[in-house]
Amino acid sequence: KLKVAVNDFDFNTYVRLLADFANEDLSAFFFDIRKDCLYCDAPSSLKRRAYRTVLDILFHAMVRYAAPVLVFTAEEVWGTRFPDAGSVHLLEWPILPLTRHPVLDTGLGSAAVEESQTPDQVRGDELVERWTELRKLRAHVNESIEPLRREKILGSSLEADVVLLANARLGSKNRFDFEELFICASVDGLTMTESEVGDTNTIPMTKFEDPQAYISVTKTTHKKCGRCWRHLPEVTEDGALCGRCEDVLGG
Repeated sequence: KLKVAVNDFDFNTYVRLLADFANEDLSAFFFDIRKDCLYCDAPSSLKRRAYRTVLDILFHAMVRYAAPVLVFTAEEVWGTRFPDAGSVHLLEWPILPLTRHPVLDTGLGSAAVEESQTPDQVRGDELVERWTELRKLRAHVNESIEPLRREKILGSSLEADVVLLANARLGSKNRFDFEELFICASVDGLTMTESEVGDTNTIPMTKFEDPQAYISVTKTTHKKCGRCWRHLPEVTEDGALCGRCEDVLGG
């Protein structure tokens, strides 16, 4: 879409697409989820290294995308990182790979990649459809958490225990790290059907317009890790370290 807009140079459309991508896809979604990995995983962590690779790809693409409309800012950004590389305005338009490696399509977590001998190889429209559903579900969870934050029951989403009855097509907890996706303490009930949940009127759940989207949020009883701030069952007291942080600091 950006390439079409810049070829026709529809200025307003181009700026809107660029701003929406930066604000909604990157800042409010991708960066928000991945900052825990960047700040807290070990420097040798494969997931952290992969994220840094994506950041580098994004830098090279975004500085080119911004150049037609943020002329001087893009030049300054490019020259600061690569002072001997010439002008950003002489660079070619970024060409990104159209294919994905199979292990990248298994979801957020690395556990499914390591455990599976035949990782999911969903491509194209199916992958987009799946992540569209996941992002919609994340928005529902955030909407359920926000009233508890306003009422000071929760300080942040990291204190939330989420019980969820969701569309089975989204996959099980073995395929996605839903705690990471929702930035919360725990997620349960992903494989439950409505009959297994029972009478949803008897438990504090919010039912959204989406079929099979019931969400319950309560404050977790788990203690808070003093380094990554996640609330986990292995943390014995507030300020103690979780297993991951102990390993990182010990290494």
